[in-house]
Amino acid sequence: MTMPGNELVSRIKNLLPELERVYTDIHAHPELSMQETRTARIGADHLRGRGYEVTDGIGETGVVGFLRNGDGPTVMLRADMDALPVREQTGLPYASTQMATDSTGKTVPVMHACGHDMHVTWLMGAATLLAETQDAWKGTLMLVFQPAEETGRGAQAMVDAGLLGRFPKPDVILGQHVMVGPAGSIGSRAGV
Repeated sequence: MTMPGNELVSRIKNLLPELERVYTDIHAHPELSMQETRTARIGADHLRGRGYEVTDGIGETGVVGFLRNGDGPTVMLRADMDALPVREQTGLPYASTQMATDSTGKTVPVMHACGHDMHVTWLMGAATLLAETQDAWKGTLMLVFQPAEETGRGAQAMVDAGLLGRFPKPDVILGQHVMVGPAGSIGSRAGV
């Protein structure tokens, strides 16, 4: 069964108030690479609340959630969670004032300057939408909240912790990145 486009748009619009609250909360409470315990807990709790099988602590703070819905491909959706050691100067009412200790022991300001707050939010929205519309698709969803993209340590830490051996191998892996461009546009390319 397919879902009419207007029903899908309506469902997405209904999710926006909750997702905006999630986004502003995560934006105001950023965490450095390999320190994403709060963000990981938010993602894991969200998945559990929507019926996903959840394993957390993969590669320290990584989260993997599964939603099995009959025969079909295993599709992995991935979102980064970490923030940068940057002082926020946006003046937004939800601007980060967080300080943290980096890997060298130095106290630094922290902000989501690269959009990973948006990554976590979109994955939570997709998790909700796909859990609510299981009559429109078949297969297995594998949702991954990945730590430490900024330092390059998170993906390897998750692989070293058994990501590819403990869980079903995805047939398709989809990630995203927030970047400058016209609203509503999507860019893609074949291959890695």
